[in-house]
Amino acid sequence: MPRLLDRLDAATGINTSSDDGVDYLTQREAPPAIIGPDGRYVPGWFKGFDGEMNLDRSNALSLALQRWFHLSIDAGDYFIVCNLANLTRAGNVALLVAHKKSGVFDHASRTRLIPNVKVEVMDDARHFACTDTGSFIRVSADGQRFHISLHVDHLHLQAIARHALGPALVQSTRFQRGRGSLQFYSNLELEHGLLTLKDRVVVLPPGSLGTVDRTVGHQRGLQHWNWIACAGLAWDRTRREQVQFGLQVAKDQVDARPIVRSQKYVVWLKEGLYKLPSAAFEYEITDEQTRSTTPWRIRSTEAGDDWLDLRFDPRFQRREQRDGVLAKGDFNQYYGEVSGRIRVAGRSLVLDGVFAVTEDSRLEI
Repeated sequence: MPRLLDRLDAATGINTSSDDGVDYLTQREAPPAIIGPDGRYVPGWFKGFDGEMNLDRSNALSLALQRWFHLSIDAGDYFIVCNLANLTRAGNVALLVAHKKSGVFDHASRTRLIPNVKVEVMDDARHFACTDTGSFIRVSADGQRFHISLHVDHLHLQAIARHALGPALVQSTRFQRGRGSLQFYSNLELEHGLLTLKDRVVVLPPGSLGTVDRTVGHQRGLQHWNWIACAGLAWDRTRREQVQFGLQVAKDQVDARPIVRSQKYVVWLKEGLYKLPSAAFEYEITDEQTRSTTPWRIRSTEAGDDWLDLRFDPRFQRREQRDGVLAKGDFNQYYGEVSGRIRVAGRSLVLDGVFAVTEDSRLEI
């Protein structure tokens, strides 16, 4: 039903944009509950959120509820992507391992449809568990520790990590018809980790950095987005030293309904979290059949004191397409290296070959 309503909007030109006058660049205190008395999400960029996760009070259709815990870890020779998701109509547990030098993928994914979703989410959305595989991802109540145990076919990951860099981005984004999402973007640093690839066990380097996206909410039926995520080392030209940083930039693209300018353009340093006022993804599709692309440029489009100007060179790609009654999607992930400059808080950072993942994806659900 959500995607049918949004398809109708798209056909008639209604709700193509839904900025709703919300200020996503000024941080403020969190509300006592994420759903307000009017049944709508309370939007904004919050200093944190320990309030009531009263998602059942939303005016949105219950079928629109989606929750996921998504991690990426840059661990030595490997780049690892983990996912646990409950999309109401489907549950998914997935583990992807990319060998950074060769581009060889090892990927396992298990999806279960209603009534056997198999992915459970605790009420505070800090603990996701798959009863089918024994997998789970859990973050502590203070947000400082991550426990990861994923088992999908021949791939296994067990790790303990701690929160890294500045505070989490905590943001509630409002859509239409009572829909919205509460998102926690952050970074982690591995303390211990074991990766099993069939009959081979790999000890992951302690100190490896990663990114976190933990999201709950009632999503739009038509979604189309670009996204980049990476965490690593940059050269601070201002202080003339190497520093750790994190980066996540997410932006709606032309087929999203509605398109929301939520300004999730975030840079982390140890000293804090910095939001950039603008960002754009620029690239061309070179082959429509495979969705291969030219190098990407990811840059700020508005003049200001803080900005980014990056080049992403896709070295290899993973595409997953779905065309079912309950969901239709075209997921394109690109893996490669990002270089360029970021300026935040009066500091100039130079990135040189930091491994990253980007997405150009569509989902109808």
